[in-house]
Amino acid sequence: MRRAFTLHLLIGLAVILAGCCAPIPMPTPTPTYPPDLGLHLLVEVTGDLTHKRSGWKEYLPLSFGTALDRGDLLKAAPDAEGLIVCADLSLAQVPAGYHGGLSCPQSEPILTRGENLMVGPRRSAVTPSFIPYVLSPRHTFIQTPCPLLSWQPSGTGTVTYTVRVLGSVLDWQTETVATELRYPDSAPPLGPGVPYRLIVTDTDGRSSEEEETTLDLTFALLPSEETTVVQMLVAQVRGLGLSERAIRLLEAEIYATQGLRDDAIALLENLAAGEDAPAIHGRLGDLCLEVGLYTEARSAYEHALAGYRNLGDRAGEAATLVELGLACWGNRGDDTAQDYMEQARAVYQNLGDAEGMSWVERTLSAISR
Repeated sequence: MRRAFTLHLLIGLAVILAGCCAPIPMPTPTPTYPPDLGLHLLVEVTGDLTHKRSGWKEYLPLSFGTALDRGDLLKAAPDAEGLIVCADLSLAQVPAGYHGGLSCPQSEPILTRGENLMVGPRRSAVTPSFIPYVLSPRHTFIQTPCPLLSWQPSGTGTVTYTVRVLGSVLDWQTETVATELRYPDSAPPLGPGVPYRLIVTDTDGRSSEEEETTLDLTFALLPSEETTVVQMLVAQVRGLGLSERAIRLLEAEIYATQGLRDDAIALLENLAAGEDAPAIHGRLGDLCLEVGLYTEARSAYEHALAGYRNLGDRAGEAATLVELGLACWGNRGDDTAQDYMEQARAVYQNLGDAEGMSWVERTLSAISR
């Protein structure tokens, strides 16, 4: 995920939040930001709340966790209300009977959208289910020097795994019959910003290295000053007085924005376990796709797709179909990607979403090369 602001800016924000005073600066021009840079999330909704984007033929239902665009028009029934957390972590109320635009301010975003990858990383072959491929940490920053290491089991019986963490000046290994363990305090310490790789091999010689993905699977410890920034933002979210599920969703987005993908995935997995909200499952799928967990991404997207169809949210349905296609495309040898893309194109066409149709066409062109 791209970072939406610099550490310098965040430290300045911390000073403001602490109530410190500073001389009033000379007036400067008001900055402008791209309209689609920030991530605005609906975190509370009661009653019939809908939205409409430019070109759409109709208003579509909104549900918990939906990401809104700045140009969206909102319409609330007389007995409906909503609450939006804007990209700068301010709150925007949607009162009963409201009919108008998104009221989030034009300001430097804290929550940002993920990189709109037309295609994600791809495997050179479908990963066999019987190899102990790495679940975490992979393609991520971590906050703790003792991360939880986990992998897919490579057999149904008792299997011994050799677990190895490899870095430029570090080579640590141990054996276990479990499919996860925590990197111990007694092991050589992980240095901040240094890339490491987890390699798991079972007693039959099957290795996580057989995954053969084009994705960089290394992980690195986030520097302490950046960890402090993350903690400050999480504390700010917890001070907003939101529901616990809204707090957990926003924490996951903060982690994702800062490249802490594994932490974000873990939060969303726990949240999705007790949630029917399709946006939660879809966001989990997005992050699994980013780290190359295609089987896990596909499962999450399938849950999201069923949820959007049940709600009648055709925009959510179409976007999920594209993402589901990308999850299938990530596994070379899976030929179902184009079918999902074609389904998405038909939904976007019926909705009148020219931007969505263009996204499908560009993606189809990219995966056909």
